[in-house]
Amino acid sequence: MKRRLITPTIILAMMLLPWFPGFAQQSYKMSDDQRFTVAGTSTIHDWEMMAKEGSTGSSELSLENGKLSKVSSLTIEMPVKSLKSGKGSMDKNAYEALNAAKYPFIKFEMTEFLGITGTKIKAKGKLTIAGKSQIIPLEVTYSLSGNAVKFKGTYTISFSDFEVDAPTAVLGTIKTGNELVLAFEAGFSPKN
Repeated sequence: MKRRLITPTIILAMMLLPWFPGFAQQSYKMSDDQRFTVAGTSTIHDWEMMAKEGSTGSSELSLENGKLSKVSSLTIEMPVKSLKSGKGSMDKNAYEALNAAKYPFIKFEMTEFLGITGTKIKAKGKLTIAGKSQIIPLEVTYSLSGNAVKFKGTYTISFSDFEVDAPTAVLGTIKTGNELVLAFEAGFSPKN
């Protein structure tokens, strides 16, 4: 039986391998640094609903030489009722339109990572609203603060994309426009 010798070079390589920048994939969780906005129009004025807390998420990210090099996975789950307009009746109409009692969360799950150019990330993901899902293209920017990563982006959708009837008020005399702009800032920190 032939014995293999482990040379000092092999030992050194085995010790350094976990620290090599190309192998820096790490698990992240969404931090409290978050802000989600839904904005639209109506027959009387533009409106906005915002959620600054309550959302959760996780991601597998790779950092290399002080830059984000890959996003292997990313999921975000936002409670519908965390969205607030500052007007209780508007919030109630929105929650009813989104069927929050049956579908209490808006969810996003990245399905395909397309690449990074500078600080811009291109990906595709499954967006689920009121129980209906659509695969959407997404382009976001990122910034780093130490090992924390912050993503920012916007995307335009329609109520009809998700088979949701646009909310109305005052016996249908006030109508919400079909188009919505989703904007988000989501911070992720390494899991301990």
